Amino acid sequence: MGVELPPIAALQASPSITVRAEAVTSVDERWAAWRAKGAAHDRAVRRKLTIAAPLLIIVAVVFYALIGR
Repeated sequence: MGVELPPIAALQASPSITVRAEAVTSVDERWAAWRAKGAAHDRAVRRKLTIAAPLLIIVAVVFYALIGR
């Protein structure tokens, strides 16, 4: 009772990667994209805080009024 294993596939060399000139972005373009992403994140965090901060303050005041005395 033998176990048959599939033959080992030969490793094939991957094709060489060619870089096209139009596919390469400059450092300035990447930096601008990085800054835009950071600005979008900042706006999203501030939007969430404008809702969450007042709610947390209200909950803290109510909690203090009910239990803090």
